[in-house]
Amino acid sequence: MENAGKENFELAMLDDYVVLYTGSRIDRNTVPEKLFCYDVRHDDDCQGIACEVKPYVLVNHWGTILSKTEIPMTEGGSYYPREDMNYLGETLTVEKYMRLDMRQDEMKEENGQDGMQMEL
Repeated sequence: MENAGKENFELAMLDDYVVLYTGSRIDRNTVPEKLFCYDVRHDDDCQGIACEVKPYVLVNHWGTILSKTEIPMTEGGSYYPREDMNYLGETLTVEKYMRLDMRQDEMKEENGQDGMQMEL
C-alpha cells in the first residue's frame, strides 16, 4: 500500500466529481481527514472501464480515487459511474489538490459545453 502524501495522482472527472486517481492501493491511514478515499473496480473483461466505486475493493482493483466531495453510495455500498473517467491531463500531489479551487461555470449557450475553471 502506498502513502497518499508521497503519491502523484492524475486529476480526473468521475461523472460530476473532480478526483485524484492512482492505479495504486492507498493506505487509508495516510489520507488527510478532509478527503474521501474510494477504490475503483474495473470490468470483468479487463478493458479498463471503471464500473464500480466502493470504500474498498478486493477483486478487480483498478485504482484508488481521492475526492473533496463525498460520493453517494447505493444501499449496497457502491457507486456506479454513468460515464468513463475523464483524465484532465494534470498530475497533482494531495497537497496541491487540497489547495485547488474548482468551480463549475454555468452552461455556456455559445458552445453548449460546461466550463471548468481551476485555480491554485
